[in-house]
Amino acid sequence: MGIIIKQSIKGTLWNYVGVLLGAINIMWVFPYFLTPEEIGIYRVVIDLGTLFAIFAGLGTANVSDRFYVKVQENFRSGFTGYVSLMACVGFVIFSALYFFFSDWFFNVFSKNAAVLQSYKWYVLILTFTAVLLSLYDSIYRIKFNIVLTVFFREVFLRLFVLVITIVVGIHLLSFEGMMDWVLFSYLFAIAFMGIWYYLKYIRTSSFTMYWPDKVMFHQINNYAMVILVGGGSAVLISRIDVFMIVAMMEDGLKDQVAVYTLGFFIASVIEVPRRAISQIATPLIANAWHHDDVAYSDDLYKRSAVNQLIIGGGIFLLIWIGIDDLLLMIPKYEVYKECKNVVLWVGIARMLNMITGLSGEIILQSKYYLFNIVSVVVLVILITIFNYIFIPLKGIEGAAIGTCLAILGYNALKVVFLKVKLNMTPFTWPILWVTAIGLVVYVPFVFWPVASGGIISNLFNIGLKSLVCGLICVPLLYWMKVSEDMNNVLNKAFQIATSLLGGKQR
Repeated sequence: MGIIIKQSIKGTLWNYVGVLLGAINIMWVFPYFLTPEEIGIYRVVIDLGTLFAIFAGLGTANVSDRFYVKVQENFRSGFTGYVSLMACVGFVIFSALYFFFSDWFFNVFSKNAAVLQSYKWYVLILTFTAVLLSLYDSIYRIKFNIVLTVFFREVFLRLFVLVITIVVGIHLLSFEGMMDWVLFSYLFAIAFMGIWYYLKYIRTSSFTMYWPDKVMFHQINNYAMVILVGGGSAVLISRIDVFMIVAMMEDGLKDQVAVYTLGFFIASVIEVPRRAISQIATPLIANAWHHDDVAYSDDLYKRSAVNQLIIGGGIFLLIWIGIDDLLLMIPKYEVYKECKNVVLWVGIARMLNMITGLSGEIILQSKYYLFNIVSVVVLVILITIFNYIFIPLKGIEGAAIGTCLAILGYNALKVVFLKVKLNMTPFTWPILWVTAIGLVVYVPFVFWPVASGGIISNLFNIGLKSLVCGLICVPLLYWMKVSEDMNNVLNKAFQIATSLLGGKQR
């Protein structure tokens, strides 16, 4: 777990800088400077580009993770070139299909079709940039270097959007001009990462062209097809609630997507550490399966579940005890206060993902990777059915409830599958202790009043709640030794602090 901890900490730090920027954008800058409809357009266009990129990229990101270790070392630089060629071919094929079927697709959004169709070129260009961002994620990841891609994806792009939104807000640029500059920021990011990769990993090493033999060719294509279906479904799962809100609610694009996006973002903060852990753990799991080291994968599975529950559960607890103070600080509070229940249900869904550890990554890298298609197709069906039922009944809260129920079924299916096929489970006694501590600690905060003296008062109240919560939870978790990794990190922090304090005293 050493390399995972080291890279995850670095990646998580940048992720949380990105989360902070995202919070500033979604919670303050967007509501203050943009109309809810403009926020909805921006969100849907970005989400469509992300969704289409899975299909356009032909699953190349996961192909790199799985097959890089299977290629002879002197051909590995050429293998990344081959995967890049696959991504380019996939985008060309997708572009041709996009021209033929885009009108039909946008008509699915009914009354909002005309508005979204005017941005179809933006969607195509964003699809191209998202394909390359995903590709760079994978080829940097197999080098055990996730920091650069995390910085550009989570920090640079969001900082750029923050600045350009303020420019729109002070009437120096139109919303359409903002969308043009957003495209430029994505293009700049992929150009920089491509040049950096060439200078660091290609120019300084010998490049040997790689072309797979017949057996490897079929293995790569079969696996890519699984990822194409499974990965596309997985991204659709994370976006389908927004798409269904737009399609099923008359004011979906005008108001509801913006409100739902705010609640969804707040809850998604919970899962940020999981992304960093997953990114660096995936090649290690692939290597373990390559050497038939099931015990190592099982150990990662259990330890990641506990660690992710501690981190994610702590974040969820801090969010929920301060949610009322937080929402009061958002511009146009009366419009956006409806997102509170979205935060609750999406937060529970995120916790379900955290508590099941690396189940998805283990399945994808094992010989049972075809099960990924089954599980995600089941999830797409479930989330579509639940949203179809609950959106008409409860609006955007219904979308959040439907998502939560579907993810519960999805994760249960993966956990049962790994238990039956490989006798692996993420659940250990520490999972129960961490959950119990979180529930017990939450109870007193139910009676803690909401601040009513303005932003400073709200911030102080949130900070005080967080401090008290941390002072209770961290010592309890440390004393109960629920996570060896957490205790090691805290011990190291104590040693550093003691050393620094001792140095000052001398």
